[in-house]
Amino acid sequence: MGTASVREISITLVRYSKPEGAQRIRGFIFGGAYGPPRVPRGIDPEVVSAVIREDLKPDSSPGGYEKALEAMRFYERGDVVPHMMAALTSKETDASDVSRSAYILQAAGDFGTEEISHRAAQYLDATLVPNPATLDALPQMLEALVALSLSASPAKFGQRIQNETAKNAESRNASEEGMRNYERLASFQRNDLRKTVSTMDNRKRLASLQPDYRRAELVQIYLGQSPFSTAQMETWAARLLRAEAMTYAREPVYAEFARAMDIIAAQKLPETPSNILTLRAAQAILYLQGTLSPQHKAMYEKAKKVGGMNFLWDDLG
Repeated sequence: MGTASVREISITLVRYSKPEGAQRIRGFIFGGAYGPPRVPRGIDPEVVSAVIREDLKPDSSPGGYEKALEAMRFYERGDVVPHMMAALTSKETDASDVSRSAYILQAAGDFGTEEISHRAAQYLDATLVPNPATLDALPQMLEALVALSLSASPAKFGQRIQNETAKNAESRNASEEGMRNYERLASFQRNDLRKTVSTMDNRKRLASLQPDYRRAELVQIYLGQSPFSTAQMETWAARLLRAEAMTYAREPVYAEFARAMDIIAAQKLPETPSNILTLRAAQAILYLQGTLSPQHKAMYEKAKKVGGMNFLWDDLG
């Protein structure tokens, strides 16, 4: 298993004209429920940047910013981070505003320079953490913290949650609403926040390691087989593995995904979970211009029936 001849690894095989590509990525970012379910492949990455710079406005919906971030992650468009950062006004008045800003901070953490990431972490602590509306945008705040793992601390956000939990504890017996608010915050502090802090520590650790020392763990995260396998972390792991194959060495990446396929086969999981994992691992090898061994090709052909929308895949059959 490997490559018969060295083929260039590209993010996508461009197969749409610039106008067609712009229409497709615009439909994804701004189409809402009527848009495609994931980032369309086959678009010139420069077109993706152009659409974001031209069409993503400071008052665009949080959903638009979320979809723009997804497109940036697949097409590696860090060049639009300054454009997004310009939308941070320190005037967030509701959960929608906080969510929008949190997506921008995620982009800064994923793509920004050290200086931009530091500014984003300061903005999170100084502006979003104390905002009353932040309590209605908790998932987005957690994702921003994870993206900013290298520059942010969860301490101030954790203290805000602790204070709010204590405040609601005093009134939890006064009304049903008070009890619901207390239970929501207490559960969030005990479960979601604690897991996020662990995820931040793990992401920071992995980011500091050389490829040879993190590859196996990144593959497990991407395949959803790690305690840290959130959707956000799976995408991050996929991007690191893609970058390694493109700029460092590809064969070790192929070998690690192949090893994962062998483990999947040996585990004798129920058919559907086994096929889902097999499909994701096999498509990663093929997307990164590797080839499958006869055994792995047979596993892949069998797994195709489950379908799937995997990050490391160019939707080419």
